[in-house]
Amino acid sequence: MGLLLAGYATGLAAVAGGACAPRRARVAVAGALSALAAVLVGVAGVRVLAGGVAVHGTFSGVLPFTTVRLRLDALGASFTTTVALVVAAASLFSIGYSRGPGASRTAVALQSLFALALIVVPVTGDVTTFLTAWEIMALASLALVLIDHDRPAARAAALWYAVMTQAGAAAITLGLLVTSGRAHSTSLLAPASSHLGAGALGAVAFGLTAAGFASKAGAVPLHVWLPRAHPEAATPVSAMMSGAMTALGLYGLTRVDLGMLGGLARGWWIGLLVVGALSALFGALHAVTSTDLKRLLAYSTIDVMGVGLTALGAAGALRSLDGVAATLVVGVLVLVAAHGAFKALLFLAAGLVERASGTRDLDLLGGLARGMGRTTALVAVAVASATGVPLGAGFVGEWLVVEGLIGALGRSDAGGVVIALVALVAIALTSGLTAVAMVKLLGIGFLGRPRGEGARGASERPGITIFSLGLLAIATVGLGTVPGPFVAALSRAAGVVRGTPAGAPRGTVASVSLGAAATALRPLALVVGAAALTAAIVVLARLGSRTVRTAIAWACGRADLDARMQYTATSFAEPLQRVFADVLRPDVDLVVSHEEESREVERVLAYQSRVDDAVERGLLRPVVRAVDAIGRRARWIASGSVHRHLAYGFAALLVVLVVVR
Repeated sequence: MGLLLAGYATGLAAVAGGACAPRRARVAVAGALSALAAVLVGVAGVRVLAGGVAVHGTFSGVLPFTTVRLRLDALGASFTTTVALVVAAASLFSIGYSRGPGASRTAVALQSLFALALIVVPVTGDVTTFLTAWEIMALASLALVLIDHDRPAARAAALWYAVMTQAGAAAITLGLLVTSGRAHSTSLLAPASSHLGAGALGAVAFGLTAAGFASKAGAVPLHVWLPRAHPEAATPVSAMMSGAMTALGLYGLTRVDLGMLGGLARGWWIGLLVVGALSALFGALHAVTSTDLKRLLAYSTIDVMGVGLTALGAAGALRSLDGVAATLVVGVLVLVAAHGAFKALLFLAAGLVERASGTRDLDLLGGLARGMGRTTALVAVAVASATGVPLGAGFVGEWLVVEGLIGALGRSDAGGVVIALVALVAIALTSGLTAVAMVKLLGIGFLGRPRGEGARGASERPGITIFSLGLLAIATVGLGTVPGPFVAALSRAAGVVRGTPAGAPRGTVASVSLGAAATALRPLALVVGAAALTAAIVVLARLGSRTVRTAIAWACGRADLDARMQYTATSFAEPLQRVFADVLRPDVDLVVSHEEESREVERVLAYQSRVDDAVERGLLRPVVRAVDAIGRRARWIASGSVHRHLAYGFAALLVVLVVVR
């Protein structure tokens, strides 16, 4: 508990430093203290994950009318470690990056407060402390989205985010109150019990908490705030929102819904699985078609969180198969850790690209590898992890999820087999679309020739910003190449929710195995094999030819290539956009200008394709218009005489007396 308290005290000092430090030292002081706070809390999480006992403490007088209860067990430690890594890297990055509105006294203090709330949420031990930390996290991030409030896009993003986050918080609060009433305890650490999830109240509690936590994770159709808010926030904030805050939505689902309300009927978990699968596919499709770099990454976050929701839904539906459920939960925990590292890296790199080139439009980028070589190499590491290729951190998590689902095919009833097959198909299709989106990001954005003046003159400055990206890259590579010890620790974390059955994943330095199954993952063997193959290719290439011919890569032998001859982000995504046109509903504008001499001769042909969010356009905007119309018609209720308002109060009092009686 000493490390935790030291970390939180340092986090409070970071908030004070952001609010009170001199202008020139403000960002450095707050960033360094926030990073130190995250490191201290992260070390405490690692100690618990490594096999230490859970730590806990109760503190009076910190909050009015209540007691603060902190408890860090293995499940909380798994999320705390991931969140702490993201917060530390983003805070260090901000030291070399933040300027302008992002370096104001308000922005720096709020960013430090947001970072502190992120590392508190997984350590809370009761409902009151959890809801307090959750609301501080939500309000601080909302204010940070609104920092640049002069921009209409920022105001619109903040409005959507405010509605979604407060509606989600209200649902979580009501759901936790119902759960606490049935458990006769406000503890968040109550073991799973069949009576908590039984009956209508159990279903209500599950529905409310699942909706609230899923909205924070960006699940469709509650996702609309995410691709708006993440691009509008400052780069360090968007990295923490995507890499850490969305993961806490999965934490809530794992802790409360899977851990405490595990006795629900299978149908509720199938519903969560379907929402997750649709979210994953929807996010991946929009990531493929997005040309804004940060918006692409935001939709990619929806994609990964959707895979996590799918796996959690399958774990709940297949809970009778202990080994399968445990493998799925461990897979989700690994996926959360991998996503936190590679997605924070990509968002921070996107900030560097925007700062260097003046744009986030992939159609105007390209050729960044020449002037931003270090950034390009680090982005390539993150892209490899995001696509799920072997030796990438994302591959380990997806491999565990897929192996868990395959294991259910031979052990479950017919309903369980259908559940596993649906989840497998959704994950397979999502993985393919994710690979396309990530290849587009790296290939179109960083390789090839520059398509805009900003990209042509882009360059990077080595310093603390590149160092921060390097830390995240090291974590990504480490998790992908030596996942065994981490998987073993996360099996203990999953044991908090499901117990530790014989079929739970086990890990050593050299491999990851699935209990008694013959299937095993040996990434170190792949590393050795890849290194040997690379060395052999280099040696053979040098022995085979002494002559060196200089040519333009991927130029098909031509020397007069022009930037207009290569793919843009829009043209790269066009085939898939055409295939999924019924889902994406793209708006296409084609403007043709003719020569004055003849209408048969085309002079200029302008093509523009725009893909709006179909869920927002078809579902949420009509709801907003309906609510607005009802509000306008109900304005007369708020006006009128004092006698009318007294009558309202008297009627409300009568209702309360009747209900209480």
